[in-house]
Amino acid sequence: MRRALVVAAALSLSAAMTPSAQRTARQTPDVILYNGKIITVDGESHVSEAVAITGERFHAVGTNAEVLALAGTDTRSIDLHGHAVIPGLIDNHNHQYHVALLLRGVDLQGAGSLAELLDRLKHASAAAPAGATIFTNTEWDPNTFPEKRPPTRTELDGVANDRPIVVYASRGRVHVNTAALRALGFTRDTAVVAKVTVGKDPAGEPDGVLSGSPASVLNLTAKIVPPPTLDDQKALIAKVQARQHAMGLTGIRDLQIHPDAMRAYFEMWRERALTMRVSVGLELNAGEEDHLEQMLAPWGVGPGFGDEWLRIDCVAEYNPGELLRQPYADRTGGDVGELRLPERQFRDAILTMNRYGWRPAIHITGDRTLDLVLDAYEAADRQRSIRDRRWIVEHIPLVHPDQMQRMKRLGVLVSAQFQPYNDSGNLLKRLGPERTERAVPMREMLDAGLVVSGGSDWPGAPNNPFVNIYFYVTRKTLKQGTVGPAQKITREEALRVETINNAYLTFDEHLKGSIEAGKLADFVILSGDVLTVPEEAIRDIRPLAVYVGGRQVYSRPGGGF
Repeated sequence: MRRALVVAAALSLSAAMTPSAQRTARQTPDVILYNGKIITVDGESHVSEAVAITGERFHAVGTNAEVLALAGTDTRSIDLHGHAVIPGLIDNHNHQYHVALLLRGVDLQGAGSLAELLDRLKHASAAAPAGATIFTNTEWDPNTFPEKRPPTRTELDGVANDRPIVVYASRGRVHVNTAALRALGFTRDTAVVAKVTVGKDPAGEPDGVLSGSPASVLNLTAKIVPPPTLDDQKALIAKVQARQHAMGLTGIRDLQIHPDAMRAYFEMWRERALTMRVSVGLELNAGEEDHLEQMLAPWGVGPGFGDEWLRIDCVAEYNPGELLRQPYADRTGGDVGELRLPERQFRDAILTMNRYGWRPAIHITGDRTLDLVLDAYEAADRQRSIRDRRWIVEHIPLVHPDQMQRMKRLGVLVSAQFQPYNDSGNLLKRLGPERTERAVPMREMLDAGLVVSGGSDWPGAPNNPFVNIYFYVTRKTLKQGTVGPAQKITREEALRVETINNAYLTFDEHLKGSIEAGKLADFVILSGDVLTVPEEAIRDIRPLAVYVGGRQVYSRPGGGF
């Protein structure tokens, strides 16, 4: 049977050890969970009955009798009643901080109509100081409104025309009034400001709908939306952490982080307030060589620096350093886009990262773009080997066998997501049916010997890892049926992609990603057994309880734990 690429068995405590033998030196655990199905995801894919925890780490894994025999007078025992337990799930491409930012402002959660949305804005405007910007969170959906549409510029002008109004629909789309357009520099003759585009109404006037990359939209609107205080930032991160734990997540890579966000994470780390393990990808402009040199030269540290709670991950951009403003650059010649940054300048930026010990994590959605990025990676490798430094390519829904071999030679890791599940219609339109069958070719990538990890790109897609697993196992999409059945992988492989392979991605395979004695006690108690439930039930599995470092961070109401 074909098996997933796993982080080598040598990365386990010992491939030769039986589960019952895996225990730490201290013999009295704090907690024992027994009478369950412990899916360890260790090097030998052991499945056990019980697990013991001492402090923040797993103490022993084995049969009920073996583990219960370790109990002391103060050991607490939890009967799992047959429930499956898996290692804590990790999301390899997550924008937790950006989601946190969009929880501020006028709360639109539960607004049942466009009229109610506008009424909430009117109340907020009446209570705000003169001239203050009114802005909202993203907790609303026009599809649930009877009107089936968002507010127009004219309707927002009716709320207030003497102050900016910014209604966030998502990270990359907002609806604003005339005062906001004016404050941001949009006019009838200026359709683009700072890479953000405004739509036009039938008369050719700006319609108040701003769109662009998430980073561009957030950066532009920050000119009129007041920034959160440090205490606000920490409270918002804590709120989003709790939401993510409810999905079964115990760790993430939070990409595109600026210094102010890093400062908030650092403060939470210092105060021991983090409950989510975070590996942070910094957003730097790789398109300006001098700027990049100035940013990276003083650090003296790089990817992997930190501890099990907060770690530096990579240099991450939304697109390859402005290499292509059209990220869907394809080998077929369609949708190639213009080179906005000369290829040589992009390569030099990658060489600068390599010179200072950083790894890039370039966002790629076209196969021709992947060729250009791998060219730059190979140029860097010729100057200083990158083979053991775990450089990354993000997304790569289009990838061919020759590119896989190039990545394997370089030791490049794949940070894959599951865009075809939600986005299969757009993929069909752009790629055609034949190429869509190979979108995110998990089977091929694993068989090629690549280390592939899984994630969501949340909030661009749902952050439910069981939907990831469902798609990888079934290749069934939300609206287009089954896409690329030849790319199916097994449930065991999919679970590794979401756990131990993600730990390897963040230099943490010795600390987390599997249930083994000595590793951090990050785990999830499941409502259903991910290895045996009917395929259609995989996406309906829910966490009953989530533990990080032996501490319960989530308990499902009525779940029994």
